[in-house]
Amino acid sequence: MKDESLVKVKICGLTSTKEASLLYKSGADYTGLVLFYEKSRRNNTVANAWQILRYVPREIQRVAVTVSPTLEQLKLIEQMDFHILQVHGELREEVAKAAGLPIWRAYNISGGEIPAPGAYDEKITGYVLDGAVPGAGRSFDWSALADFDRRGKKLILAGGLKADNVCQAIETLHPDVVDVSSGVETDGGKDAAKIKEFVRKVKQYG
Repeated sequence: MKDESLVKVKICGLTSTKEASLLYKSGADYTGLVLFYEKSRRNNTVANAWQILRYVPREIQRVAVTVSPTLEQLKLIEQMDFHILQVHGELREEVAKAAGLPIWRAYNISGGEIPAPGAYDEKITGYVLDGAVPGAGRSFDWSALADFDRRGKKLILAGGLKADNVCQAIETLHPDVVDVSSGVETDGGKDAAKIKEFVRKVKQYG
């Protein structure tokens, strides 16, 4: 069984300074902000993201969550207080080559198909395995990805996680990081009690 102290928590999808303030003493290790993706209800403008980042505790790593980012968007992100670039969709060659931030490459899992790692492997420090529709709060068959080759990189598990299933997810896939958004929300906003319970389950797992 995996030592629970090794499993980290990412609270994703912050949209306000109020939500950022909930992370104080929460035990979270990472947080994520969606940028440049207007289809998401959790999308942030650059100005809003700047404000939110001011309220994120310094000990928490900040992840810029993007979909097929352009070079211009990368430049804006790298001027901000982010530590990691998370890329769904297409990872463009010019973005991969220019990126100064480590990249978490995200795959949206449909069925049991195991994604094949692509190019620019040296820039990628983690793989995010997410549900078929990002941000939808739906999980996938974790056991189908049990043989996913993480190639020595971090494995971040997302999609439909919540306090009552995260231990099973950890037991099945042994991720390095569990990534939650809708699973710690009430009425579309982050819920302090749900964040606390989710983190407690992860940290006390086993």
